[in-house]
Amino acid sequence: MNRQKSFTRTAIAAGLLVACAGANADADVAALQQRLSQMEQEMSALRAELAKVAAQAPAQEQKVAEIETRVAKVETAPAPVAAPKEAGNRVFFRGGYAKMPDDRSNGAFTDMINVPGAIGLADINNNSDDGWYFGAGFDFLLSRDTLGLIPGAWTIAELGLEFRNMGGKDAHLIGPVAECLLLNDIKAGGVPGALNCTNIKGNQNMMMLTVSASPKIKFMEGSKLRPWIIPAGLDLNVISPPSDSTNYLDIGVQFGAGLDYEVLPGITLGADLRYHLSANLTDPDYDAGAVAAANAAGLAKGLDLNTHQSNDTWTAGISLGIAF
Repeated sequence: MNRQKSFTRTAIAAGLLVACAGANADADVAALQQRLSQMEQEMSALRAELAKVAAQAPAQEQKVAEIETRVAKVETAPAPVAAPKEAGNRVFFRGGYAKMPDDRSNGAFTDMINVPGAIGLADINNNSDDGWYFGAGFDFLLSRDTLGLIPGAWTIAELGLEFRNMGGKDAHLIGPVAECLLLNDIKAGGVPGALNCTNIKGNQNMMMLTVSASPKIKFMEGSKLRPWIIPAGLDLNVISPPSDSTNYLDIGVQFGAGLDYEVLPGITLGADLRYHLSANLTDPDYDAGAVAAANAAGLAKGLDLNTHQSNDTWTAGISLGIAF
């Protein structure tokens, strides 16, 4: 009876184990099938990716070939050469018409008009006030952008020398007349035959020499046509003949504007307009006694306290520049 119970128990346990084993096997098979399905999906995705890459390969190869060609061109191309900068320094020559707003007549050294007994000169004033000028100088480049304030506009230091001839007229000349009067005094002392000093005359030219130093601003770098201005420059003037006070040195300020056009590389032709404003340090500044004495002696024509000698001048002409 006990053996029968044991066998029954063993059979039941075996049946349970088989049932469990069957259940686990079914679960493992299901899991395996699910994994295989996932792997198939992954393989399909990989095949699609490979097909995509294979389809894109020719375009990528062409793009790589284009890049390699461009690299080869860059490597074999000559190195770029920087464009040469326009020469900033130059020597120039200029000349043209000159005029004084006020003439220098009624001066002892300019005309000595109305000398008693003068032949043909009693009514002539040496009032010439226009003539010609010629000058030369150097432009020295200081900045290509006006110290960073105006791009493309140069700042230049101009050093110039200018001679102006304002014309002249026949007048009594101080030196020969003085010598003649001295000889008359000698003759009066015992040498017969006094000289007629009033006949001594000659052409008396009004002239001026100016040394200048000016800042110049030149616009439109790179263009053949380049305008420029001189805001204000320093003048040192030497006048000839001297004033009635025998002064011949004067200072002043010049203002200018013009154009330069490059006709050949490094060679320019231009137009030049300037006004020279003088301090008039040579003005004798007559007093009432000097005016009365000069008029009473007939040595001046219309001299009064309002008579002043001005050295102001304006010029207009052309210029030639050579860059270096």
